[in-house]
Amino acid sequence: MQYTVKNPQKYILEKAKKYIYENTNCKVSDIAKYCLLSESGLYNVFKKESELTPNELIQKIRCEKAVLMLTTTNKSIEEISNSLEFSSTSYFRKVMYRYTQKTPREIRKSSENI
Repeated sequence: MQYTVKNPQKYILEKAKKYIYENTNCKVSDIAKYCLLSESGLYNVFKKESELTPNELIQKIRCEKAVLMLTTTNKSIEEISNSLEFSSTSYFRKVMYRYTQKTPREIRKSSENI
């Protein structure tokens, strides 16, 4: 019995998302290899099925994990930035603000007020 996927592009996108969640520090080439596609093929799937590029999705997922760490741990902002392999703490702050409209410090402070 052979299994068929109704929407193979959506399946690939979900497979890519799962891989990124499990391997936050991955590269687009890693995702493409995991999905058995070329990088350009992966970008085409994302273009058709997602509002984000693979790199944007990686950053968004890193931000989601950072928010979780900021709200559930006492790790410093620098430690969180390093653990998620951002190139610098200032770049981490910039990316966090782009995706959350808050700085890491504001995220942590707002969670303390709940």
